[in-house]
Amino acid sequence: MTVEQGTAAVRAASTVALVLAGVVVLSSGPASAAPEITAAVCPAAPPGMQAFADDVTAWVKWGVLALIGIGAVASLGSILVGRIFSHPHASRYGAMGVAVVVMVAITYTVILTILDSITGSGCT
Repeated sequence: MTVEQGTAAVRAASTVALVLAGVVVLSSGPASAAPEITAAVCPAAPPGMQAFADDVTAWVKWGVLALIGIGAVASLGSILVGRIFSHPHASRYGAMGVAVVVMVAITYTVILTILDSITGSGCT
């Protein structure tokens, strides 16, 4: 037996052993885990704080929405002023402002969805 044949035999034996080990692992049944215990954990405000929390959340939501609207109007006004008076910087800054307002509006809706899922209406 030459060295090359010996190396090939070792490779073949190790491949067979690896395949057999894989078959044994894959053919075994699933491990039995501990039974899953699910408890109903619902987020709730401390006693007497729910009305205050609702007021603060509502004011913040409407305040941010108003700021988004003001930013959109200011950006569109900047574009209009830049076009009327041939001021390219105002138009460019207005266009960037519109892009920022759109990104903020998207972020606003995503954050509202996340907050709603965290502080939802109890357990479902």
